[in-house]
Amino acid sequence: MKVRNVILSLVGMLSLVLLFAVNTTSIYADEKTYDYESSEKYFDFNTIPAEDLVVGDSGQVRPNQNSIFKDFEYAFSYHVSDPTILSIDKKGNWKVLKSGKVTLMVFGRHEYNESPEFEAELDKYGIVRKFSEGPRHTKAPFNVYREITVTDQPQNIGVYRLYNPNLKVHLYTKDINEYTVLAARGWRQEGVAWQSHLTKGTPVYRLYHSGLKVHLYTMDTNEYKILATRGWNQEGEAYKSNGSTPVYRLYHAGIKKHLYTRDANEKNVLSTRGWKYEGVAWNVE
Repeated sequence: MKVRNVILSLVGMLSLVLLFAVNTTSIYADEKTYDYESSEKYFDFNTIPAEDLVVGDSGQVRPNQNSIFKDFEYAFSYHVSDPTILSIDKKGNWKVLKSGKVTLMVFGRHEYNESPEFEAELDKYGIVRKFSEGPRHTKAPFNVYREITVTDQPQNIGVYRLYNPNLKVHLYTKDINEYTVLAARGWRQEGVAWQSHLTKGTPVYRLYHSGLKVHLYTMDTNEYKILATRGWNQEGEAYKSNGSTPVYRLYHAGIKKHLYTRDANEKNVLSTRGWKYEGVAWNVE
């Protein structure tokens, strides 16, 4: 009886192993075939030229690194409305040549043998061609269409940070002249803290209190107006909030000062040490 149970157990285990092997082979086969149905899963959208570019910008359109085309150089074809503004070669290497408006289309491969280089890469990386017995395309090929504006001037400007060891406060400015002048008045230059877009984003306003000798930054237009009636001097727009990384604002009632940090851990720790968390002050890239 024991021998019979052991045999049955071994048979069961062998069946599971075979089933796993079959499923694994099936998955692997699916991953290593291409049916000439262009899909968004093959695109890495972060490598496609953005809608706002500056003369001299360059890069390379690349496939999604989690797709079967991750090592391909000829996964796509391209059409540019004006090659004198934006040039792009067969491998997706692009460069901005002059200012103006241009449209770019990026096409996935959906026709057999339209590109000898692409077909060669299929062979090189062991991708099996899969041809449907029914209609050639069951859905419209996926392509990327992008309208691009190119300017001669950079779209971003550096925001500088200074520190005053006597006041124990930081100051942020995009004004290079202010950055230079304050360095001669006891402020320590700490370089560019981040980049601010010149036109896009939410304005961050700066106020100064001569009695407290501190600056305050806010995106809240209502706060900006109210504080102007309470001893704070409005200094206008300091820069723009246009990124995805939050800068947290904290306030210490004892020393009557604000602190700004991108470090979530620092924010959490200081919140237990007398600092009051006041929310996100602005965002940076």
